[in-house]
Amino acid sequence: MCGILTYYKKQGLFREDILKAQKSLNLIKHRGPDGEGMVLINTLTGVYKVIKTDETPKEITDWCLVNDIINGEFDLLFGHRRLSIIELSSAGHQPMMDELGNWITFNGEIYNYLEIKEELKVLGAVFKTNSDTEVILKAYQYWGANCLSKFNGMWSFVIFNNQLKSLFASNDRFGVKPLYYTEDSDTIIMVSEPKQIVAFPGKLNSYNQNTIHDFLKFGYLDHNLETFYNELNRFPNSSYCEFNLSNYIGKLNSTIKNYYTLPNEISNLDFKNAKEKFRYLLQDSVKLRMRSDVPYAFALSGGLDSSAILYSAYNINKEQKSNLNIESFSAVFYDLEGDESKFMKIIESDMNLKANYIEPLKMFNMNEFENHIYHQDSPVQSTSYFAEYCIAKKVSEKGFKVLLVGQGADEIFAGYHHHFYTYIKSLFIHINLFKLNSEMRAYARLKNMTMKSLRSRLYNDLKQYVKAICKEDSSQNKIITDWQKVKNLDDILKLDFKKATLPVYLKSDDRDGMAFSIESRHPFLDYRLVDFAFSLPDDFKIRHGWQKNIIRETMTEMPMEIRYRKDKKGFTTPQDHWLSKYKNELMDYKSYLNNYKSISSDEFREISLGVWLKQNKI
Repeated sequence: MCGILTYYKKQGLFREDILKAQKSLNLIKHRGPDGEGMVLINTLTGVYKVIKTDETPKEITDWCLVNDIINGEFDLLFGHRRLSIIELSSAGHQPMMDELGNWITFNGEIYNYLEIKEELKVLGAVFKTNSDTEVILKAYQYWGANCLSKFNGMWSFVIFNNQLKSLFASNDRFGVKPLYYTEDSDTIIMVSEPKQIVAFPGKLNSYNQNTIHDFLKFGYLDHNLETFYNELNRFPNSSYCEFNLSNYIGKLNSTIKNYYTLPNEISNLDFKNAKEKFRYLLQDSVKLRMRSDVPYAFALSGGLDSSAILYSAYNINKEQKSNLNIESFSAVFYDLEGDESKFMKIIESDMNLKANYIEPLKMFNMNEFENHIYHQDSPVQSTSYFAEYCIAKKVSEKGFKVLLVGQGADEIFAGYHHHFYTYIKSLFIHINLFKLNSEMRAYARLKNMTMKSLRSRLYNDLKQYVKAICKEDSSQNKIITDWQKVKNLDDILKLDFKKATLPVYLKSDDRDGMAFSIESRHPFLDYRLVDFAFSLPDDFKIRHGWQKNIIRETMTEMPMEIRYRKDKKGFTTPQDHWLSKYKNELMDYKSYLNNYKSISSDEFREISLGVWLKQNKI
């Protein structure tokens, strides 16, 4: 996990451009405190020079200083801030070059790099390091763009192809690792975080009013490729681009291609075999994400998803006869709304966990809150994101660099309340009335609801569905309209997975973790597990009113109080209490909203945007 920079200027880079790039890398030192690398490349000749900075590893000896560079001699700069997770020696230093003169700057982890390495060795590849970075370079050498289908992991990287004089850039299947770009006809800059562009004056000139409107009115973030600036875009996940630099005219978007799509076909596995496959896939995913040359820990919310990961890790340690103590980190709000400490204690006792409990309310102050928004590079929707920030801070203080989290399970196994409502809407539309009544009765019992209230919700959803397919409401955000148009469970899961919920959660995980040089890993986002989940029939995910049913039925080693919790909290925090306690201090930020105050009635979103506007004045 690291931070990257690619800076191409067709007319050539001047020393002042290199100094801007250094500043840009310094702005993301938190992403990579273990070293800095920067190389200048002449893309016509392949000639390069490594630039020495104060944080270049001492083992790197072939370098020059910025003042040694002739203006315009080089047109491409690769920059890198390193967080050492795999191959801790300077052999893993980036940017990295192979024997063909190809260069890479890479952020992320390829979890199955050892297996790919063996496959490449059979083809004749020779390796000099133990890093996954070198595996990417060799895989690209041998397979070109097809290498992407081999990778099980999270990544954003850019490769300079010395033979083709081209750039090859890619983002992982689900957009776990961030990549942003801004361009004109002469220049392209690709970065890990938007704040890096601040080092290049004149590149960010105007706020994106559509993004601000969607956030304030509907609470949506990262639901498309736009950012809070008109001049900056997100690189799409599941995609790559490749273009010849000599022909570059500032239209990167036209070169982007997709290499992965979510499956549409339903598996013919019976439930017993599906449970066996789920157990294998989850455990293997956790095992791969426990690969690390540095200490790792686990986030624990007290819910089903994070607990399933912990128990999988516990089983792996037993199989491997490991004495390694599993350590967990949790946010608690004793005696307040959202507190799940009683469930955490059950798991702590059952597994003999070394558990750490963090109280975000006690950690809150205005400086920490502003720092949180600064690292997010955007406003946030609720105080739950600050709780994640506090967890990451404590994880770092305890000496860990990797944290396994449960993000993604709700989106692939139907964990949110609206997933159940979509499911019964689907049963009604497809005239499966027997199962409809059965599921509604079961759900009403579980949630202590009346059938009348549940029928009222179904009726309202059906009414909105008919209205949406007949005529779109121009006053609504498109995601809300798409939600209302959905008539199948699989479709709502894919909408949440690709646009509505998961992207902003992943962005938050990345920023809150990286603020403290912590790498977040997501076992439920192993692409094999995602493919499997989207191939399952609906009633494997929701059965007898229970959501995420296959997880509950498979993880029998977990305590019943966890497997069959009736409440679904998500990652909730006592936000009203928070706002009330710090009302005077927080209200000051609303003064930065100017003309935006009339858009939203959500006070926290207004405060959050106010902080961001204060920090990002144009």
